[in-house]
Amino acid sequence: MLLSTSSIKATLAQNPAKRRINSRSRKQDPESFQESESLPPAFVSDREKALNKAIGQIEPGVNTHYYSFGNYNLVRLVVYLLKQLGPCHVFLSSYSFSTKSINQLNHLIETGKILSFRVLLDNRVRSISPKPFQMIAASFNYRCTSVHAKTALLYNDNWQVTIVTSQNATDNPKMERGIIFTDPQIFEFDLKNLTNAYNRGTT
Repeated sequence: MLLSTSSIKATLAQNPAKRRINSRSRKQDPESFQESESLPPAFVSDREKALNKAIGQIEPGVNTHYYSFGNYNLVRLVVYLLKQLGPCHVFLSSYSFSTKSINQLNHLIETGKILSFRVLLDNRVRSISPKPFQMIAASFNYRCTSVHAKTALLYNDNWQVTIVTSQNATDNPKMERGIIFTDPQIFEFDLKNLTNAYNRGTT
């Protein structure tokens, strides 16, 4: 199903008795995003193609659906898109990180290809990946929360791009699925919810 946007409908619980301001322990209210058909999407599922040939050029208003087949992870995809988009602010959520991905991100920050960087991590990263967590804590603006979403937001004056994927910031040979959105409404939807989760997170 092709995804395009005409409206956003937030499904927020309306029980005032359950509302608490500045409560980090209370679960966030669920939200939904409803879309209608518009431009046709692009589909990428060739396991033999390298990243640049598989994804190609992204276009405004066209959503790119892909399977990675283990050829690239979330950070490598971000690196590739930055070559098209130019320097961007990046906001990323992931369940796990490799030291290689952290070094790649640090290099992009040092060379000015990433203008600012925030990351939302799952609470378990502290215990299951202590070395990567220490590197993240020393290098990036981060928050920990209960999160399994793998999302990357890339934005500058010309682009607002969202990647929603099953991929983490680690290399693995597994078949992974994702979508690259170039719709500003989808971007704003994800930015709002990830920012809320980030602000409620801990260090």
